[in-house]
Amino acid sequence: MKKFFAVLFSALSLSVFAQTGTNLTLSETENLFLKNNLSLLAAKFNVDAAHAAVIQAKLWENPNFQVGFNAYNPDRKKYFDIGPNGEKSFSIEQLIHLGGKKHDEIALARSNQQVAEYELSDLLRNLKLQLRQSYFEAYYDNLSYQALTRQMSSVDSLIESYNNQVEKGNLPEKDLVRLQGLYLNFKQEKSELYKSILEAQNDLAVLTGIQELVPQPTVQELAAYEKQDLPNLQSLTTTAIDNRSDFLSLSKQVDAAKWNLKWQKAQNVPDLSVGVSWDQQASAFNNSTSLSLGIPLPLWNRNQGNIKQAAAQVKIADANKAQQQQKIENEVILAYKKWKDALDNHKLLNQDKINKFREVENGVLRNFRHGNLSLIEFTDFMENYNQTLQQYHKFAKELVNSCEEINYITNSTQF
Repeated sequence: MKKFFAVLFSALSLSVFAQTGTNLTLSETENLFLKNNLSLLAAKFNVDAAHAAVIQAKLWENPNFQVGFNAYNPDRKKYFDIGPNGEKSFSIEQLIHLGGKKHDEIALARSNQQVAEYELSDLLRNLKLQLRQSYFEAYYDNLSYQALTRQMSSVDSLIESYNNQVEKGNLPEKDLVRLQGLYLNFKQEKSELYKSILEAQNDLAVLTGIQELVPQPTVQELAAYEKQDLPNLQSLTTTAIDNRSDFLSLSKQVDAAKWNLKWQKAQNVPDLSVGVSWDQQASAFNNSTSLSLGIPLPLWNRNQGNIKQAAAQVKIADANKAQQQQKIENEVILAYKKWKDALDNHKLLNQDKINKFREVENGVLRNFRHGNLSLIEFTDFMENYNQTLQQYHKFAKELVNSCEEINYITNSTQF
């Protein structure tokens, strides 16, 4: 009996744990996720950094200013002879990019900024899928957990009655053992649900910053997943290609690779240096003001290697984009089939049927207490009823997950 009460105390502890925490609807959970998720905040900083790179690309090179002073005048035997009859010079030089380099550099930076924005959007898409799947995993597992708690309470009261009758010799001990075996089976299933709820709550805590979040979706939020039809596969595929941030990111990576190739080719065009200088005495005549022009001669280094590398990167980006499009098309087909299967399974067990099962459960319990059912009939029913209830919650989770997968793959709100 000590072992039995230890098991009972453990079960009650799990029941209390499942009911503690912060009850939140799906909408409230998503708002906390958008506000608190550290991965999103880090990705937003990455977008800010890419925007700063655009600002930097727009800036011209700083002019180069030089000042020269006489250190020692041998004729006058004077150090730092910089007076009216001494020597000093000033010059300023500006680098001017030719060949459209600055335009191409800015365009490349803007493409990289858009890539960063799409990467943020794709991160949001992935994290939102994790959030919703963990949310409904915890929700339906908690429903199963509560149902098991209720069933274990009923069986526990029967065990107490049977134990008294066995001690009096009115009932065989094998009947008590059978009830205790049913209770322990329920306890094992409940422990597995407990672990699953823990894992889901841990995922939700990481995503939202809220410990022991207890999902409590509204009727409207649950009803959204009972949609019976969807656009055809071609329409869903088009939506996915138009909306998927990972695909759009690859498209921008192609643009960035092309701008990089153009920029590398522009590096082959020499840049012009323009300068103005004034020299007090060192030139052919005093107070000389000069204009200087400078340009490197592209004799050996014409940026050939970087141009060839940039051309290869364009081909790689094109291939990645084509591969991703093919992958998206296959993902849409697979997700659609999984949704159809989940919808068909969910139709087999709906809430009305589950409510009727609950009425039957209460009736079976009453009849068993009144002696109208055998112990074998009662335990068989309880086991089958529990399996049916667990299967219903499993079908409901699969339907939600398949709906969310379609939302995820198409990056749209189909449900």
